[in-house]
Amino acid sequence: MTARDVQALLEGRGDPVRATHSQGFFKTGPGEYGEGDIFRGITVPELRKVARCWKKVPLEEMTLLLQSPYHEDRFVALCLLVHSFQHGNEDTVYHAYLEHLPFINNWDLVDTSCHKIVGPYLFKRPRTLLYLFARSKNLWERRIAIVSTYYFIKRDQLNDTLALADLLSGDPEDLIHKASGWMLREVGKRDESVLVEFLNNPTVHLPRTALRYAIERFPAPVRKEYLQNHAAGVPAQSMTQQTPHWRAYRYVMDAAVELKGGVVQTPVLQSDALARSSGADVYLKLENEQHTGSFKYRGALNKLLSLGVSPPPVIGASTGNHGLAMSMVLRELELEGTIFLPSTTAKHKVNSLRNHDINLAFHGKDGIEAEQKARHTAEREGGTFISPYNDLQIIAGQGTVAVELLEQIESLDYLFASVGGGGLISGIALVLKTHLPTIMIVGCSPERSNVMQKSVEAGVTVEQPLQPTLSDGTAGGIEADSLTLPLCMELVDDWVSATEEEIASAMRLIYREHGIKIEGAAGVTVACFLKYGKCLTGKRVALIICGGNISDEHFDAVLSQDS
Repeated sequence: MTARDVQALLEGRGDPVRATHSQGFFKTGPGEYGEGDIFRGITVPELRKVARCWKKVPLEEMTLLLQSPYHEDRFVALCLLVHSFQHGNEDTVYHAYLEHLPFINNWDLVDTSCHKIVGPYLFKRPRTLLYLFARSKNLWERRIAIVSTYYFIKRDQLNDTLALADLLSGDPEDLIHKASGWMLREVGKRDESVLVEFLNNPTVHLPRTALRYAIERFPAPVRKEYLQNHAAGVPAQSMTQQTPHWRAYRYVMDAAVELKGGVVQTPVLQSDALARSSGADVYLKLENEQHTGSFKYRGALNKLLSLGVSPPPVIGASTGNHGLAMSMVLRELELEGTIFLPSTTAKHKVNSLRNHDINLAFHGKDGIEAEQKARHTAEREGGTFISPYNDLQIIAGQGTVAVELLEQIESLDYLFASVGGGGLISGIALVLKTHLPTIMIVGCSPERSNVMQKSVEAGVTVEQPLQPTLSDGTAGGIEADSLTLPLCMELVDDWVSATEEEIASAMRLIYREHGIKIEGAAGVTVACFLKYGKCLTGKRVALIICGGNISDEHFDAVLSQDS
């Protein structure tokens, strides 16, 4: 069975009159989207019947058929590829599909295949490709980006559709507006309240065509009101001022595209020692191997890149790691900046910052006091304040940790991460809860500074007396209007706190078993995981080792406590 055999069959079924009609219908004239395409003149039902009869054509012959100049031949080839994908050849077919994108060059070819190949392939994998395609100059790649989410919609994963529809709202092509509207309509079929909330968000500006498709199933009076408001430019009225999850999730996926190659894809280490203690499969995501020794570089790079060229002087606040990350990025981008630190910042972190030749200022006894001073200074001097956690671009950058995890680990049941201001766990949870809805996200804090945990329990930001802790990277309060509090309230499933002795013991364990020096904030995560004990037996668990910035003196002191 060869491509030529299939073509010989199709040659005898063509209708010249239908072929001429198809050339007009699929816009094949000069300057049109289907320019130069040629047709045999065969109906879609006939083409699907041919495909059903030739399912055993070898893959290499399918791809040869996909390279045919005839539109119908390519349609049959795509039907055959879909069948092969659905019968166990996922990797091979997916990569063959991407290698032959130039031949998938009209809306029917995209729509009959991408949500049956690209969608299911990416379902439990990072979906960065879709956000890359959404920015493509190629019309069909942009359509693949949004239509591939049809597979997710059918499985009640709606964030990618909303995020991509938002991203594509300014697209110049009507075919993209129609595809976005179609997918939004499908979202409404699964959960109309989600679609209504999206349409009523005042920051969403859909083209009229996309809106018209999206609201097709609404009652006539409601459709009329939406369209009249759109024509009049009347802004939608949202019931909440909170950033919706799909928008925050979009920021993370945007960051994954933007930061590709700019950050270290940190390794994952399987821990036999932690597996023995828990009965779980345990994976350590080693963010201590990121630039500047912690995950903070991701958020700093993403935020500073978002400011464009020649921004006003940058002013930040940090207990150490955020400042280190900012200082490195500022130097790389040749920007000016000042970092405010609390007077309690570890000496070795201060020395590291000074080595980066950045302006330092000290204020207050904890992170929240330094943040308040930095923000007021930025407002007074016309600078740009960069919070270590209370900023969507920062949260998005930290969330790329989860995008990498999805590439590195096939599936997860639990994720443990340390929490200070909540930027890391918020970004991670936005991604993992979208891709793995049943995953349990566990927030980890030192007992001496578990402000976010207490704030979540209270439903409002609370204050806590400052106490010294090994986990200086998570110490301090959070801003009253922090974006991370509502995200943590909704996305973090459980909270655990660790004593100073438990944190130190966890740090020693990781050093003894794996030869890795971790800082106190990472020790918190391991300590809280150990408190779960055997209830994780049989589960797949990831622990974020958030950083390794600890002086030899302090680390030796922790080791010396081992009885």
